[in-house]
This record gives sequence, structure tokens and C-alpha cells, in this order.
Amino acid sequence: MTLLKRTITYEQSIDIGYIYITPQSERLKIKETIELDVNECINVDIDKEDRVAGLELFAEESEMLRNAPVYENNLSLRLTDQEVLSTYHLSGIEFQFSTPDHKGLIGFTIVDPLRYNIK
Repeated sequence: MTLLKRTITYEQSIDIGYIYITPQSERLKIKETIELDVNECINVDIDKEDRVAGLELFAEESEMLRNAPVYENNLSLRLTDQEVLSTYHLSGIEFQFSTPDHKGLIGFTIVDPLRYNIK
């Protein structure tokens, strides 16, 4: 079983934040970086096993990273206690948003734990 210890960084001077999802030893194996289909302010790093390795947040999406997570466990991270009004699935991850049009990232849940070596 892998315990996912997440690291969240935020650079206030340029409004960019990053959430690492996979373990640090696997972070260097990025295959590609894509823009999240439903939100142009979120780039997703995909590793060589087609898993989400991390998220780069820009502009208004990065503002949530100024505060510590409200809730975190091995499968989920919530940045606020706002109601989830839309979701988007990619590579075994459910992204949760505070608006119906996929803006305001408020967290994510790993919905395919075996893909991320979590039991």
C-alpha cells in the first residue's frame, strides 16, 4: 500500500499553485502536461502510467491554495467546505468544482485507488 503524502505549493507573486498527487519518487516520470478539458486554468501532469501526477493551478483557481486543506485523507483532498456543483473525471480522479460550469476547484477524490497503488 502506498500512502500519498501530498505537497501543495503556492507562489503568491505570480498566482500559480501546484498540488502533487503521486509520491515524490514518481513525480519525475511525467509523460505529458495537458490542460483540463473543462477548465483552462488547470494543467494536469500525466505520468508514464497514465495517472494524474499533479495539478498546476493558475489565476483564480490558484487562490484556494493560499489556505491549508480543510480535509485530506489518502483518497481525497478538499480545499474548502463549499458544496460540489460539478465534477470531472480523468485517469481515475474525480475533480470537484464549486460552480456548475467546472470553475472553482475545491478538491478531488481518487476513485480508482488500485491505479494509484492504494489499498
